[in-house]
Amino acid sequence: MRKDNLMKKFEVKLHGTNFLFNLDGELKKFGFHTTKFVKAENPQKAEKTAVILSYQNPNLRNTVLNEDVFRPTINLEEIKEVNFLKFFANKSAAGFTFYPEDDEHIPSETIERI
Repeated sequence: MRKDNLMKKFEVKLHGTNFLFNLDGELKKFGFHTTKFVKAENPQKAEKTAVILSYQNPNLRNTVLNEDVFRPTINLEEIKEVNFLKFFANKSAAGFTFYPEDDEHIPSETIERI
């Protein structure tokens, strides 16, 4: 039996904050929610893997304009072990749902979903 088959499957809900994007020439700060389905030995490794996958997503990595001083963060909201069927049905469906962090300057129609 392969080691991969022995790993547990997790649903990891994450919350990102402080992500700067250029929308029509103006910098705007957004947060997001995302759910990742990952295989790992334990919940701590599942969280770490999900956070890394989020930061490495090309749609996010190639558009975020943050400086080192103004670091974006991704934090765990919830983690739970799931069965194979839920994992298999959802593992590639998880995207990002963005929301503006400063509602005064951003109309609701600019909220994007990647």
